[in-house]
Amino acid sequence: MNFFHRAFASRSKNGDKSWHPLWKPVPLLVFLVLFFGFRAVNQKDVASNQRTSFGIIGQCEQSLRGHQNYCHYTFPVGDEQYTGVNQADSELGFGQTVVVYYDYQNPGVNALEDFTEQCRKSRRFVYIFLLVLAAVVTFIFWDGAATRETSDKPTP
Repeated sequence: MNFFHRAFASRSKNGDKSWHPLWKPVPLLVFLVLFFGFRAVNQKDVASNQRTSFGIIGQCEQSLRGHQNYCHYTFPVGDEQYTGVNQADSELGFGQTVVVYYDYQNPGVNALEDFTEQCRKSRRFVYIFLLVLAAVVTFIFWDGAATRETSDKPTP
């Protein structure tokens, strides 16, 4: 118990022990790892059910920030017509034909990008956040060890 308290705590300027300030982002990092991990698993499941169809762009518009192009499109699956809105290349416009990726069990889940690629992007975020989390925790332990070494020495 004493080891963990010393490892997680740091000494403030007035000598009392408090939680290390770098512990504050740890819950956020854990949340982001779980969020993007869950998202990657779902995208992997959808990718296993993925089919393609050709769709027609109905309308494209820039996002509020102006850096991303979002297009509305329709595509057929069997006798049904489905619609979707997704980020697209800036050169796409009204009336163009695009490949639409959809879940054959639920065509309402669709995109203009391969679900496998979306899964890879989410996994990259998981790896990045895990590395940042490991670096933060390692630094906290390293900083706590340095504080213990200096605080254990007798003062003259």
